[in-house]
This record gives sequence, structure tokens and C-alpha cells, in this order.
Amino acid sequence: MFEWQKEKDRQNLHQLGYVQELHRTIDGFSSFAISFSIISILSGLVTHFGFGLKMAGPAAVWTWVVVGFFNTLLAFSLGEIASAFPLAGGVYKWVRKLAGVRVGWFTGWISFIGWLGVTAGIDFGLGFFLTSYVGLDSSNLRTVVWITAIIVTLHTLLNVFGISIVAWFNDFSVTVHIIGVIALVALLLAFGQRHSISIVFNTGNIQPGHYWYGFTQALLMSAWTLTAFDASSSVSEESINPSKTVPWGMISAVTVSWFFGALLLLSLDLALPNLGLLLKTETTATLEIVKSALGPILSNFVMAIVQVAMFAAGLSSLTVTVRVLFTMARDDGFPFAKGLKYVSPKYETPVYSVFFVGGMAVMLCVIGAVLPVITSLSTFSIYLSYAIALSAALLAKRNGKVFRGDFSLGRYSTPLQVISLIWTVFICLDMLLSPTQHTWKFFLGIIVILLGYYFAVMRKNLAYKYRRLSETEIEELEVLRGGR
Repeated sequence: MFEWQKEKDRQNLHQLGYVQELHRTIDGFSSFAISFSIISILSGLVTHFGFGLKMAGPAAVWTWVVVGFFNTLLAFSLGEIASAFPLAGGVYKWVRKLAGVRVGWFTGWISFIGWLGVTAGIDFGLGFFLTSYVGLDSSNLRTVVWITAIIVTLHTLLNVFGISIVAWFNDFSVTVHIIGVIALVALLLAFGQRHSISIVFNTGNIQPGHYWYGFTQALLMSAWTLTAFDASSSVSEESINPSKTVPWGMISAVTVSWFFGALLLLSLDLALPNLGLLLKTETTATLEIVKSALGPILSNFVMAIVQVAMFAAGLSSLTVTVRVLFTMARDDGFPFAKGLKYVSPKYETPVYSVFFVGGMAVMLCVIGAVLPVITSLSTFSIYLSYAIALSAALLAKRNGKVFRGDFSLGRYSTPLQVISLIWTVFICLDMLLSPTQHTWKFFLGIIVILLGYYFAVMRKNLAYKYRRLSETEIEELEVLRGGR
């Protein structure tokens, strides 16, 4: 049915200088589903709602309105760039095309670190909840890390041996998220409502003179959740008609998540028990609200749905992280690139990249168990990569470079990208002021290591001018590699 479109997509990929190695099976709905699943309002808001309460009280719900508005503009702005460069790896490839190989290489590493952090953060959160759910001691970090390692191993094996299951689970998770949110909201309103709608103006115990700082910090609750929506772009080479489906997949994922997330936050506010007690259990505040409102049986049912959603989000996130690594290795921008860019003709996936990402995710979880930096590190890196991509696009336009796909913002393109750039820079600065004090130190350490690696190894390699292959050479290479 889509064979003519797949052939057109293959030719477009050739024009961008790459071979069709990955199998194109992702349609418009699946493109939306992968971004929507990774945003995962169930896992994100369940995990971070307590932080919002601590920083801004019940009025933290308004941060969702602010972040949702600006991230919708951001999705439109990035969607236009994704349409022009429908390549695996997303942000990395955009910047490489717009600003050159050196800036692209650094951006690729920042994006990879961000996505690795997203994967580790989701799976570590699931490990924490699952530990408690099965009756083990969730305060024992060793136990949590072991359970997280098992989860990551399952995600890794599925990405190697069951890529069709990954695709099915990704689509299925949309149903899980939407039904889960609707069920939780309905149950909280029916059995747990304790307040009137005026609760959304309650600023908690925050002193008036410190409230604006608290509110800007509470923005991170929403920014941590409503991000990583560029996931669709990282699987562009597996998508059908990606120049159209990827931008709309990103935009629809943000807007649908924005709507359902607002319902969830409002219902949690209306069901709040004693705020003082909740603030003492910040990381499990949502669990306390649900248990208090619904009792043990219904709350266990709801948490089972939440954990399925988290499992799906972690599975999709690992898939995207692998694609970022694969495309960097394909450009020889990663150590051991020859193995990492290998695509198994049997399993139709870059198998060594999958195992590498799985191992690194577990390692980051071990570090995160000691230093609470995973969430902040991942979000900071993701937003920073967005800022670099927007800067590269604006500079390219200023220098007269024309890039255009099937999705265009027309005369609104530059204004929206300027607004989105300012927004992403603001979020990055806000992240550096976060109570998670180790984030900037950890990120700075990574940058120092990257700079050392660049000057020691990559400086000369990146200076090499790669010859662009002809159409005939690309087709011959595609046949040799078993392109699909």
C-alpha cells in the first residue's frame, strides 16, 4: 500500500547522502505514539508532582499552562526543521546539516547524553515504584538499582529480538496512557475530591517574597515531563513520509499530552489531603494522594496502569537513544563506530548499539542512585540541544541558506523560532538554579571529557572532507548492506 511512498522516501534519503538501512514501517499514528509515549504524562507527573507542590503549592498547576503553551510553539519550530532533514538522529543531523560537522558532533553528544538520561530516568523511576509495589524496601537503593537493571535488560532484549513487539507496544501505550489518565481523573473526582476549584490559586506555605522564585522552579515539574517530543524525528528513516508525519507527530504529541496532563494535575489538586504531610514525602506525593483518595485496592490498580505506561515510555526511549547513537556512529563520530553502526539483517536493528545503550543506562542509574541528577541532566541536555538547533536554523537563514520540507511555517517561521530559542535558554538557566545542585557540575565534567576527546581524537577526523557519494554508489552500498 505504501510502497510508492517508501520508494520516494528512499530517494529523498539518497539526496541527503545516506543509505536506506532501517526498515520503514512507522506510519503517522506510530510517529505520534512514540513521542506521546516518551512524554508519558502518567509517569512524568506522577513522579514530579511533589516537586511542584514543594516549590509553588497547588498553584503549580499553572506551570503546566505556561510550559504547554511555549512547548507547543517549540514543537512547531522544531517540526519545520525536522521536515527539511528527515534523518535518523533528529537534532544531531539537523545541526550537522545547518552548522557543520564540528557543531553537529558536539550537539550529537549533548543529545545522546540527554536521551540516555531520559531512558535511565524513566527506568529508574519505574524501578523505584515497582520495588515498593511488590512489597520490597524502596529506600534500599541497591534493591532499586537491581530491579532497574532487570527492566533495562528487558528493554534491551526487546529492542534486539522483538522490534515488532516494540512497535506494537509503542502504539498500545497510547491507549494505556489515555485510558489511565481518564480512569485516574474520574476516580479522584468521584471518590477523592476534597477542595473547590479555588485550590488552584493556593500557593501553599511559600512566603510571598519568595514565590516567584518558587514558581519559576516549579516550571521544571512541567518542563521535565513535557519534553523529549522530538522522539519522532529520531526514527525518521523508519517513518513513512517523514517530512509530513514527523512534524505533526511531534506537535500532536505535545498538544494531546498538554490537554490530558491538565486534567490529571487539576484532579490531583482537588484531591489533596494535608499539604504539610505531602511535602515530607515529595517523591511519593502522588502515591499518597491516590492512596488517601482511593484506598489500597483501587490505588494498586491505578499504579499498575502507571507502571505499564512507564515501561512503555522506557522502551520507546531506549529505541530513540539507540537511533541517536547509530546515526552518530554512521558518521564515524563515536568510538567503535564500525560495530555500533552495524545493522543486523536478521533483526533489522543496530544490535551492538542497543547493548551499548542498555549498559550505559544501567551505569547512569547507579550514578543517579548516589547523585540525584538523572532527571535534571537529561532535561537540561535535551533543551540545550533544542537551543543549538534553533540557533543553527536562524543563523543559516540569516546567511541565505534555504531549507524547506513539506511542513512549513511560512512568514511565522523566524518569529516562532526566536521565541522558542528564548524559551529553551530560559529553561536551561532555570535548570541550573534547580535544587539539584550537582547537575551543572556533572554536566561540566562531561563537557570537559568531551573537549579532551575532541582535541585528542576527533579534531583531525572531523576536519576530513567526506566525499559525497553519487546516486549509483549509494544504491550499490544499499544493496551491499541489505537496505530496505
